[in-house]
Amino acid sequence: MMLSSKFVKLSVLAGIVIIFSVILFGYLFFEPYITEEEITITVINKEKFGNEYGKYFIFTLNEVFTNSDNYYHNKSNANKLYPHFIPGAEYKVKVVGIYLPFLPKFRNILSIKSINGIKFTEL
Repeated sequence: MMLSSKFVKLSVLAGIVIIFSVILFGYLFFEPYITEEEITITVINKEKFGNEYGKYFIFTLNEVFTNSDNYYHNKSNANKLYPHFIPGAEYKVKVVGIYLPFLPKFRNILSIKSINGIKFTEL
């Protein structure tokens, strides 16, 4: 029995789509474990993202970060962290994600470790 070339092409295409989907969702699930790091930032400005609930931008000298609730990052405290960001202050924060300057994808701030060298404990 011979397989038709249309069936083979369809099978190869389905296989590629399945492999790409597994890689994409695997990355989303494991991103916090792969890319999480603690860095020091100095805040220049902060802004709310339109009328969207739980999404904020934090502007620094070298990079723009988001402070947003994210299921894959197991984060739901963006509204509690946002008031603690003060322009001119230096923060040690835990961030997750990859910053690519040519893509509109920003790293997400998961938590604040210290403000101006003073250990931060969330209320």
